[in-house]
Amino acid sequence: MILEGDAVAAALSVGTRLGSGLGDDGNLDPAARERTLATIREYAAAIRARGATVDVIATSALRRANDAAAFGAAVGAIVSIAPRVLSGEEEAVYSFAGATWGTRSPGRIGVLDVGGGSTELAVGTSAAIERTMSLEIGAVRLSERHPALLGGRALDAAACAALVAGARADAATVLAPLTAFERFADLRAVGGTVFTVAAMLAGDPNRDGVRITRDEWRRLIDELLARDLTARRAMAHIRPQRADILPAGLVIVDAACELLRIDALRVSHADLLAGYLRSPAYRAAALTASPP
Repeated sequence: MILEGDAVAAALSVGTRLGSGLGDDGNLDPAARERTLATIREYAAAIRARGATVDVIATSALRRANDAAAFGAAVGAIVSIAPRVLSGEEEAVYSFAGATWGTRSPGRIGVLDVGGGSTELAVGTSAAIERTMSLEIGAVRLSERHPALLGGRALDAAACAALVAGARADAATVLAPLTAFERFADLRAVGGTVFTVAAMLAGDPNRDGVRITRDEWRRLIDELLARDLTARRAMAHIRPQRADILPAGLVIVDAACELLRIDALRVSHADLLAGYLRSPAYRAAALTASPP
């Protein structure tokens, strides 16, 4: 994401699955590592072309990886600065800041961020955050624990119901601490899962503020699981890189909202990156003359 003042001048998201196959004490998968570095080289070229300063942040995968420092050094060689590895709580704070930017509301707001490796929730008002939480479940990790979600084959109604029940219960076990949050009515959501669903429902990938109800995301889970991966990728507004893990992301959304006693959410395109770029934490490094 590139900002000029407060306006978004450019934004691009490429899923490289940096955390795929990463155990709690493991190293980054070599192929995922190289995919990610290749994408960062492309990003660096785009940033350099605009003459922008740069910062890099990392989340769940580098919080868990044994070789996070070595990977950070490789990133630093490309963009002149090693990634700042955010804690889960910091991730929640910046997602909240992005999704509530410009909000002037006295009511309490929650911001849910379902990522690949973790899920964050922050609750507060436009004036101050009251509480944050980061939990170790995301769309990639839940898919790895329930591989049938990935679309290896289309499922009939009975198999779909059994799979979703098991995956939802698994996710709910990890997400159970969300019940400690006091009730709030305004839930906003960020991340690739809800961005994709919003585009599918609205028919427009750029429409902000799309409202998604529990009935809609549950219906979509069933529709996705009734298709194999090839058929999912043919559906409008689903990126090929998202088609396999989208059901798992929606199961996490469903489990989280059930625990929070919320039946609908609104999607915000202003997310973690928007919140971080506008924050005092942004380090504004100058890129080297040319990428290595």
